[in-house]
Amino acid sequence: MSPTLLRILIAGVFFVHGVGHIMGLLPITGAASSETWTAESWLLSGILGDTITRAIGFILFFVAFLGFIGAALALMGWLVPHELWRTLAIWSAVISLIAIILFWNAFVALFPNKIGAIAVDVATLVALLWANWPSEADIGY
Repeated sequence: MSPTLLRILIAGVFFVHGVGHIMGLLPITGAASSETWTAESWLLSGILGDTITRAIGFILFFVAFLGFIGAALALMGWLVPHELWRTLAIWSAVISLIAIILFWNAFVALFPNKIGAIAVDVATLVALLWANWPSEADIGY
């Protein structure tokens, strides 16, 4: 696989995954909800109340959204310095996992939404932190 194609594929996954975090924002902003699709946090709602819990949820999902979009742009060398792509991807994956765990019902379906999001986050962390893949040479830099 060519370095350019690999870079495009990884950036595409980051971009789509980032956009997927909008789904977590929908119940938090009140744009969508049901009995099973809520902005409640199993840990925070009872302790902090609805307003603060929603604010935390909004921040977590929005930062993950922006971070993954930023990682995709940086990976492609567009608008965001290329050197930031790994840092953005790692921190976005961590924040995304925290958001999903705390706001389990903010995603409407177990599969593919929750399981898929967790899989992308874990794969990102394993690839970048443990396997140190891809190298800059692998993606053409």
